[in-house]
Amino acid sequence: MSIRRQVEWTGSKFSGYIDIGSKIDSDILPEAKEALVFMLVCLNGSWKIPVGYFFLDGLSGKEKAEIVKKCLSFIHESGVIVTSLTFDGAPVNFTMASHLGANFDVSIMKTCFTHPVTGSDVFIILDPSHMIKLVRNTFGSQKYLIDQDGNQIDWNFLSKLVDTQYSEGLHLGTKITVRHLQFVRGKMKVKIATQTLSKSVADALSYLCKDLKLPAFQNAEATAIFIKKFNDVFDIFNSRNKLAKYQFKRPLSPATAEQFFSFFDELSSYIKNLKLGSIPIIQSARKTGFLGFLICITSLKGLYNVYILEHKLKFILTNKLSQDHLELFFGAIRGKGGYNNNPSARHFEAAYKRLLVHTEITGPSSGNISDGNSVTILSCGSGREITATDSGDDLTDSKQYLDFEQDVKNNISTYISSSSAWDLTDYSEKVVGYIISGFVVKTMKKCVTCTKCSSALESSEVISTLQRVKQCGKLVKASRFVIQLCTAAEKYFRFFHKTTNIFNKNIHNLLETLKINTIKTLPPEILSHFEHHLFDDDPVDGHAVQLVKLILHHYFKLRIHHETAKNMDLSAKTRVRSVLTKTILFRHE
Repeated sequence: MSIRRQVEWTGSKFSGYIDIGSKIDSDILPEAKEALVFMLVCLNGSWKIPVGYFFLDGLSGKEKAEIVKKCLSFIHESGVIVTSLTFDGAPVNFTMASHLGANFDVSIMKTCFTHPVTGSDVFIILDPSHMIKLVRNTFGSQKYLIDQDGNQIDWNFLSKLVDTQYSEGLHLGTKITVRHLQFVRGKMKVKIATQTLSKSVADALSYLCKDLKLPAFQNAEATAIFIKKFNDVFDIFNSRNKLAKYQFKRPLSPATAEQFFSFFDELSSYIKNLKLGSIPIIQSARKTGFLGFLICITSLKGLYNVYILEHKLKFILTNKLSQDHLELFFGAIRGKGGYNNNPSARHFEAAYKRLLVHTEITGPSSGNISDGNSVTILSCGSGREITATDSGDDLTDSKQYLDFEQDVKNNISTYISSSSAWDLTDYSEKVVGYIISGFVVKTMKKCVTCTKCSSALESSEVISTLQRVKQCGKLVKASRFVIQLCTAAEKYFRFFHKTTNIFNKNIHNLLETLKINTIKTLPPEILSHFEHHLFDDDPVDGHAVQLVKLILHHYFKLRIHHETAKNMDLSAKTRVRSVLTKTILFRHE
């Protein structure tokens, strides 16, 4: 961890010079600029604890190797069995590993070294979070890679995906935005890297290429495969819950070993045959991220053979092998500085001791690692009074609404007379049918208790081709009634946004305006989906009408939120906060 260069008088000694535990007192010692911290994370328990720190001005790989051996010796005296050593991909760490006895040559690949006391193997793990960032950096900066079949892996497909999502106004269930493409200013953020190389992005590219067959995404299969493989390997090395259901998020155990190792063999061959131009990626100057995953794969196989096959462990949650725990600890130390997140050696030491006596370390709300308004509608039986959809139902009688209704009356007539001009593209229809409608249904199921209304929300069949592509585990499938209603709402939302602009400050009660005007444009047969339940209560404001209003309420809330976020994302200037913050930290000022 980088710290601030600052010498301070504590009252009895000077603090801020390098300190490696030798208690050397000299006026020629350089000022410390970083802290080297060792932390133990328990594999078969739920505790973690920092065990030592050193103030440094830089160390060679050989010196770091000696410190690691000394640390292992001290830990052994406490009866702790050390199984692995995790660090990031800095060149000095590779040198340290070679001095410890490891060999990262692809043809040999020895990813363990001998414990200085017990003689057992200690396996080396290169932090998966750091490796996935390096893979993303290589892909994003080089733009093109070549796979084993000679197919081109093209970063431009991600740019086209972002452009398509912005032009259509809807996302294909992905998190990727302009910020992910301009990752240079946020390259320390693991979230930005994992959301770029994610299953959702791979599925979106595959869907646009194979199902919608858009010309701009022709030959995108190789890029989707590349993204999917690195998403899966990162999931394997980030398992946190022994009861996880998704195949690659489960822990390593005898039940998952065959599937994991088969994937590892496939991925190892895939990485070794990747090329950067005409040079194998594993021999290029940008090899660290790819080589790191090969090292992690070899070490995890070794851990399985030594600790699971010999019944010392039942399973391994691989997140415990990552450096995330240390990053969260560093974040907690910076958080103790209040307005100053760049501690000096004295501040670091004080924060370290304070955190050491706490039983739990909670990281900051944001860092490199790391709206539930309930609407009680349809939650009563037929014998009780049914409340209004929300407090705004009487706004049709207010002067503000009547004035605004007069302003948009002509626009509504125009929309009804030329509704075919606002038909959605196949892309938009599929997104509305799968993602937005499914999310609306999932939200509404929490507050709709009427069994007949609840049954009208969901369907057992896969209606959209996008649902088939994105289906993973349990999927909320919206009924044709909900999809038809949301599609009508989307058409009017786009018309309203184009003709009136939802960001107009003079629009009062925007949700009510959108709901009421959409209801005016709905076809009468929309209520036929309720069948006989339509006549079970008040036909004017019964369950059917309330359910339609509630669906529109949730839908427009979601769309306004998304449109606002998209508008802010497109209008935001170049981000400098992360760059300037890191510049200060790494300059030790």
